[in-house]
Amino acid sequence: MPPEKHAYLSASGSSRWLHCTPSARLEAQFPSASSPYAEAGTLAHSIAELKARRYFLEPMSTRTYNAAMKKLKQSEHYDLAMDGATDEYLDYLKQLAMTFSEPPFVALETRVDFSHWVPGGFGTADCIMIGGGRLCVCDYKNGAGVPVDATVNSQMMLYALGALSVYAPIFGDSIQDIHLAIIQPHAGGVKEWCCPRTELEEWGETVVKPAAQLAIKGEGEFRPSTDPNGWCRFCKAKAQCRARAEAMLSLESEQVEPALLTNEELGDLLQRSAGLAAWAEDLKAHALAELLNGRPVPGYKAVAGRSTRTWTDMDEAFSVLQTRNVPEAMLWERKPVTVAGLEKALGKKVFAQAAAGLVAKKPGKPTLAPESDPRTAYDPARAAFQSEVG
Repeated sequence: MPPEKHAYLSASGSSRWLHCTPSARLEAQFPSASSPYAEAGTLAHSIAELKARRYFLEPMSTRTYNAAMKKLKQSEHYDLAMDGATDEYLDYLKQLAMTFSEPPFVALETRVDFSHWVPGGFGTADCIMIGGGRLCVCDYKNGAGVPVDATVNSQMMLYALGALSVYAPIFGDSIQDIHLAIIQPHAGGVKEWCCPRTELEEWGETVVKPAAQLAIKGEGEFRPSTDPNGWCRFCKAKAQCRARAEAMLSLESEQVEPALLTNEELGDLLQRSAGLAAWAEDLKAHALAELLNGRPVPGYKAVAGRSTRTWTDMDEAFSVLQTRNVPEAMLWERKPVTVAGLEKALGKKVFAQAAAGLVAKKPGKPTLAPESDPRTAYDPARAAFQSEVG
């Protein structure tokens, strides 16, 4: 399971404090808060760990395993989709283990210490495999909101540095290659990235160490991100951060000729304004919280939202409605499950077998995306052809 306590400069928040070093001290003023999504993620990690532990480390009887799994599934945060997603995680670990010439060393939910580079820095790696000169660090992510890439992922790189601190005294210089993998079944599946050990350690010395020293002192330059999915997204201070406000409001500029924007200016403005909508929502959420806590925000007040209606007792209500000549057929709705909904419930592997030959994939409508997006650029001619033959 993920640790209950977090390092001051955590690996999960490293993208933030590496880019915006004063943000760590700023965030320290705000209390930590959990969420249903975080609780669900913790539960999914526990399910994934149980499956991996049974396969790799602790052979257990079916009865013992089922009892442990049943206890986990009694949680209010349990979702049927967790079964398929954690199966995908275990499948990947099995496949990864098979790439070693001999059975690798495997450690699960292991505390790693990267305090040599980040004062007080530690974290918990979901899975570590070592063998044949390779150190692999794998991380399961249950969320579906934001796809997480493994390429130059600072959280994973810090975990790898921490794993080196723990296991290099045992394996020595035999570890030369670093393999990082993020398994995110609900948002892109498996993403992998590799680098030489020397490159990782150089990054730790030249990038992480100096940034961590500034972050510990609350020094350096505020560098807010204009990307709505950037490092400001999960910052506790995002709604009150003055530097972020200035960055958002700096979009205004003096009018220049010609009167119409060029495509170059259009691209620049799109990039700079991408975070405006997210910033506005952060401001609204913070203002509402202030008002609900009795602290006035000039010009605004909290009001009751649109009310909702529910049956006082559904079974009794439906019974009475039928006595009042409301047909039973009108009391229930039958809707077909979507392809995505069934795949989430069954898991990709089971769904692929059950729905083989039954699913047609139509090309999506064109949508705007930054050049960094991994998808192929939209080709109108090709899309038209696919629509014709589909």
